[in-house]
Amino acid sequence: MLLNKVKNFFLDLFFPKKCLGCSCPDTYLCRACFNKIQIIENNTCFFCGKITWKGKICFECAEKNGIDRIISALEYKNPLVRELIKNFKYRYIKELAKPLSELLIKSSECLDFGFWNNLDFILVPIPLYGTRMRYRGFNQAELLAKEVADYFKLPLETNILKRKIPTTPQAKIKDTEKRRANLKEVFEIGPEANISGKIVILIDDVITTGATLAEAAKILKNNGAKEVWGLVVAKG
Repeated sequence: MLLNKVKNFFLDLFFPKKCLGCSCPDTYLCRACFNKIQIIENNTCFFCGKITWKGKICFECAEKNGIDRIISALEYKNPLVRELIKNFKYRYIKELAKPLSELLIKSSECLDFGFWNNLDFILVPIPLYGTRMRYRGFNQAELLAKEVADYFKLPLETNILKRKIPTTPQAKIKDTEKRRANLKEVFEIGPEANISGKIVILIDDVITTGATLAEAAKILKNNGAKEVWGLVVAKG
């Protein structure tokens, strides 16, 4: 904890708080810049681009990847979105969880999944391995998931899915097949997990190839999940 406080002190000293969009002081994302960020209309299969409905994965891709729906709120190619996520993950600015989760919520409300009426939904953040979690001081996916869970009054489970081995960060691997190999059998289910018949919504910050969500979906389905969805801030 002391290390994180020291780290945050120097970050504030050398990188004073200002909007990452317009440099307005005292905030990392002002309301004017927030309102300019466009939400994606998720009407295609993430993997092949086939026209579907509300981010549903087409039959062929669902068979191959094990995931039923992927909802991406934003485009990572948007320069402001990219800056927000980089500062959240690599400058460890926890405060950015709030506006990024607001964008996730906005996307979900636009697609109208009725989260507040369905008792079958469970939110599960993509976990970090222990050493990475301790170094960063927080799991960015968990911070996002907490905000979404609070808003929709959904159960949040942080012990259902665990990373059992460390891996190379996916951002450092460009080849799709190598990304899949990097994550093979990396997840395990917690001993008290009860997901039988549930729709598990995996929360993460960025999706590039879908390898992380697909590997997590596989083990969740093998342990009784009725469906597995992905809800991510941005696709890159």
